Amino acid sequence: MKYDEPTLEKIEDYNGKESEQKRLTVWIVVLSGLLVGALFTIIAANSQVSDLVVNKETTGIVKY
Repeated sequence: MKYDEPTLEKIEDYNGKESEQKRLTVWIVVLSGLLVGALFTIIAANSQVSDLVVNKETTGIVKY
């Protein structure tokens, strides 16, 4: 049986042979993902959550 799958050496992007445009695209994707994650982290760290407990007179719901 003959295997037609390429070996790693036959792949054009293996072992540092990728084009400059592909390398730049990977860096842009990685850095933009880190930037979006940092923005969400900053927003989550600076937002405040109200710890106010609503009493039953306000809602009208009675628990038995």
